[in-house]
Amino acid sequence: MAYKCPSCCLPIGYNRCRAIEKVLESASVPCLNSVYGCREVVTYSKKQAHDKACVYAPCLCPLSGCNFSDSVKQLCEHFRSTHKNHTVRFKYDTVFPAFFTSDHKLLVLQEETEGVLFLLTNSVGNVGNIIKVSCMGPASYKGRFFYEVSAKTEDSSVKFQSFAENVLKKGNEAPTATGGFLLVPASFFGRYKQISIDVCIYNVGTYPSDFMGNGTA
Repeated sequence: MAYKCPSCCLPIGYNRCRAIEKVLESASVPCLNSVYGCREVVTYSKKQAHDKACVYAPCLCPLSGCNFSDSVKQLCEHFRSTHKNHTVRFKYDTVFPAFFTSDHKLLVLQEETEGVLFLLTNSVGNVGNIIKVSCMGPASYKGRFFYEVSAKTEDSSVKFQSFAENVLKKGNEAPTATGGFLLVPASFFGRYKQISIDVCIYNVGTYPSDFMGNGTA
């Protein structure tokens, strides 16, 4: 294994002690996120995979000036009780408008029933504005929710469809626009640099009728 420990993948030189390796593989440790509510006890061999997918991994409140940090479930409740006037409420599978100016970097979206949080981020690029939607949650949330965003003027329109990436530890900074995104030409913002984006976030397992990966299409 190229002189790496099979349990943790760290370099071990040229000498191996398989007896010690077996002991380490079978040893159990509490989850890294036990302080946030996780009660799982996992072996060293499975610890890395569990820590990556654990739903109790701490999420940091994305709003400037707020230092709240807890599991994604508690973060959703935090927004409902503390920041309810700073979110756009929406329902799955339903188109809703999102209003902002060309230099507005972040809108927090919260689903009305389940309380799941999404971030609509906006950054200024060389040829227009880069807009995308991410889901607040651990790695296991990546690719769970499909979304569609579109913008239009009197004679033009642009649309983008994608699975939402997950966002976990971004602190008070909006996520960078990596991967796919909607590129909105600067002319779409008009005279007052304002725009209304149509957004639709689909519940797990549902997609728009024109989605190429939809088996029912």
